[in-house]
Amino acid sequence: MKTDINKAFGKRIAQLRTESGLSQEKFAFKCGVDRTYIGTIERGEKSPTLNTIDKLATALGVSFKELFDY
Repeated sequence: MKTDINKAFGKRIAQLRTESGLSQEKFAFKCGVDRTYIGTIERGEKSPTLNTIDKLATALGVSFKELFDY
């Protein structure tokens, strides 16, 4: 479900991923999730679990706080 918070979070993930020079495919591999799932997060269509958020932060080399700094 696209909500404002999901869209803002997805935009932030896409921004950090792009700044890291990672394609969705490479980022998904680092996270251990499917590439299509990364796409749904970045478009604000999915709300990831805390476990997935931890994987995203770890793969990006940032803290939880940095993920939500938008």
